[in-house]
Amino acid sequence: MFPPHAYGGYELWCRDVVRRWRRSGHDVEILTSDVAFPDVTEAEEPGLAVRRELRLYWADHVVLDPAAWRRPGLERHNQRALDRTLAEFRPDVVSAWAMGAMSLGLLTRVADLGVPTVAVVCDEWPVYGPVMDGWSRALTRRPFLARVLRGLTGLPCRLPDLDAVPTLFMSEALRQRAATSSPWTFPLGAVVPGGVDRAEFPARPESGTGDFAWRLLHVGRVDPRKGLHTVITALAGCPPEATLELLGGGDDAYRRSLVALASELGVAERVTFGLCARYELAERYGAADALVFAPEWDEPFGLVPLEAMSCGTPVVASPTGGSAEFLHDGDNCVAFTPGDAAGLTAALRRLAADDALRRRLVAGGLATAARFDSDRVAGEIERHHVAAASGEAG
Repeated sequence: MFPPHAYGGYELWCRDVVRRWRRSGHDVEILTSDVAFPDVTEAEEPGLAVRRELRLYWADHVVLDPAAWRRPGLERHNQRALDRTLAEFRPDVVSAWAMGAMSLGLLTRVADLGVPTVAVVCDEWPVYGPVMDGWSRALTRRPFLARVLRGLTGLPCRLPDLDAVPTLFMSEALRQRAATSSPWTFPLGAVVPGGVDRAEFPARPESGTGDFAWRLLHVGRVDPRKGLHTVITALAGCPPEATLELLGGGDDAYRRSLVALASELGVAERVTFGLCARYELAERYGAADALVFAPEWDEPFGLVPLEAMSCGTPVVASPTGGSAEFLHDGDNCVAFTPGDAAGLTAALRRLAADDALRRRLVAGGLATAARFDSDRVAGEIERHHVAAASGEAG
């Protein structure tokens, strides 16, 4: 997906990088899926063409498994969209982002045409992508059938060779996971972390000062892996004045279960769900006394804590996966064990009771956000793409 039709940080980070490339003078065109949210108004960016044409093996958090006779039609549609874009735009380099549930044969086609490619990996799509791609999954272990169908359909019938592609991982944890659990080992892999736009998320002058009013905030996709059930359970152990705002879209079934949980625990009136435009997020961070980041899986990175840190908002977090590479207890966050609601309650009470701790976390968070400045990181990603376009990569 590509914003404004997007669920989380991966898509927003892609848009941030695209904007910086364009400001550097590069021409960029987007070929993305046809996923569109009915309550979202398309905001066109002058000069940026976004082709929302590709079909996914996914719809509204459900993995699609079309009948075998339907899959060539989906693949042919996507290949035609790619061929049309390549012929009309004539790119010097293709930047491949979130390829999970996408036709991986698109990258095979790009390689066959000799167009340089750089993959930017911000989640585990090299691991789950080959499983979700109904076309590639059916053919990977059937080389004879793949050759026959290649001749009959003209479609790519093999996975792309990502070991021949410069691949940029958002964290070292993500790189290791992909190298051990995917079909590739990524000898050309490098770690380039995500970044935060400190101009878009400015610090409040009063950051770290004032009383703790128990205004808690969670920002991100509504997904069981994000640990929202743990956050709501922890809220029940907090003082009665504590409130929790959950900002983000996603899994409606999980959201309904969270509403039921809040009602069961007697905190329904203290929990609000909502959506927020990107330009409004800084104000919401600034109004919160703490940002709660509670993943219960190996988070590939974690842009939300960096945004909160940039705004001078203390962070309470369960560092996992890539986020553990920059979240440090007592330095830029108060840490708790993933899934431990009692531990989260204790961490929040510790934060509320200690003015000096809050000031220290704000200072540490601002320093962390400065290290992950988006202009610097986007420039590093740009450097890899320019090198690939000039034939210097690898």
